[in-house]
Amino acid sequence: MTPAVHVSDSRLLGHLFSTSAMKAVWSDEATLKAWLDVEAALAGVQASLGLIPQAAGDAIANACLLEHHDLGLLGARIAAASHPLTPVIASIETAAGEAAAFVHYGATTQDIMDTGTVLQVREGLRLMLTTLEALQQTCIAQARRWRGLPMAGRTHGQHAVPITLGLKFALWARDVHDAMLPLANTAAQLPVQLAGAAGTLATLSDDAASVRAALAHALALRDPGASWHTSRRIFADAVCQLAMASALCGQIANEIVNLQRTEIGELAEGAAMGAGGSSTMPQKRNPMIAQNVVALARLMAAKPAAMIHASMHEHERDMACWTMEWAVIPESFVLTHAALEQTVRLVENVVVDETRIAANLALTGGLICAEAVMMDLARDMGRNEAHHAVKDLIAALPGSGQTFAEALAGQMVIGKLRSGEQIARLLDPANNTGEAAAVVDRIIAGLG
Repeated sequence: MTPAVHVSDSRLLGHLFSTSAMKAVWSDEATLKAWLDVEAALAGVQASLGLIPQAAGDAIANACLLEHHDLGLLGARIAAASHPLTPVIASIETAAGEAAAFVHYGATTQDIMDTGTVLQVREGLRLMLTTLEALQQTCIAQARRWRGLPMAGRTHGQHAVPITLGLKFALWARDVHDAMLPLANTAAQLPVQLAGAAGTLATLSDDAASVRAALAHALALRDPGASWHTSRRIFADAVCQLAMASALCGQIANEIVNLQRTEIGELAEGAAMGAGGSSTMPQKRNPMIAQNVVALARLMAAKPAAMIHASMHEHERDMACWTMEWAVIPESFVLTHAALEQTVRLVENVVVDETRIAANLALTGGLICAEAVMMDLARDMGRNEAHHAVKDLIAALPGSGQTFAEALAGQMVIGKLRSGEQIARLLDPANNTGEAAAVVDRIIAGLG
């Protein structure tokens, strides 16, 4: 058995960094099949256009079935040849018999491998979009459930103003939707690659454009009309978009990590019995999945930089840049899909402690509603005067023995303008969540 070196292939830790479905998309079998599918499609369209005999096209299509090729043998021959495709072409030629002369007719290695990668990217994006949709729906379900539950909104790590827990989930649902749009657009714009040795496709002469168009149609890809051997934006964009999707997962997960802190305790990662514990501290319940998602997002943050480096080709083709993609693209898909699947589970099973949420809202004795008080007084005093009046009153609170409500009622000007009942209403967080619930409704309606 070949030892697992890459962490995604580890039998101990691989589940943290990968998913079986996405690994299957980028497996050796899938990669080889993608190359073979492109070679078969190329022969098929050339036969349909009369450039090679129909019998040859049929024979090559049969020769490109995965069952005719030995992965282990091909790997050894690729290593010996220091070339990723010539041994594969030779294997197809052997399987094609008399049609061997028409295998790989007019194409170059990068044509086949780039188009093969495009086919894998398409399948990878299909899985990614399906999982993003699941995450969006999970966030929507939580947004509905907690639509009106007031909680402390925090800025700069401190209490700011009341929000609702539903708003937090709704905004995540919207952001997931926004992450899906560029990925879907990329999937719809994926191009075929058929440009020959240096982008001129001179091997096919006057038939070049028609062959490329037919190949694009056969593979349900876009005909770019020209070479993109050195124009790598399609792959760089995809990796950047995956990194942004991973960053969103990291943001969601990190918020749960922070809200699970002992001092806050409002949300917690749902865990099966025995999961998330410490090896030494019996009381610990660690947010292990959430922290793993953050780690995946941070790993993904480096991938766009690598793809930008890989985009700076020299001349008409550059092996050093191109080779980088063979590592970065599959890793990006595998890491991101792992982050997405784990985030779906995280959001779906999150534990909400309503008692702690309420206690934290009351922690500052109504100060979280100071802005609401100030804006209400501004109707009579003007915003600037109201702001200073409330701020000065709050500054004098420590050591006064008064609550915020008592201080407000006892302040000469404010006490005349607002009754105790009015002050109590202003200091009720439930009355100060603004349009939070309405935003939840709008987002859900817009995503429906």
